[in-house]
Amino acid sequence: MLHLIAFDDLDSQQARTCLALYQPGDSCVFVDHGHLVAAEFPLQGPGYLLGQPPLPPARRADLEYINYDRLVSLTAEYGPVTSWYS
Repeated sequence: MLHLIAFDDLDSQQARTCLALYQPGDSCVFVDHGHLVAAEFPLQGPGYLLGQPPLPPARRADLEYINYDRLVSLTAEYGPVTSWYS
């Protein structure tokens, strides 16, 4: 499954619900305010940042920057997608 992460607080109800559905091997794309939690999110699969460098200031080394075309490809590849906006 692919998760679009756009919340900015890992202690929020939104984050808790997302993490309850998140499974090992799922992919996450951090968008908008999601860039703020990308460095601390407990990834168990591939992770991506939507946008161009330099985002965010404290980013994980294992996150790849992607553009909208790659996001569409990932969506087609993974099928089910959740989106978590706050």
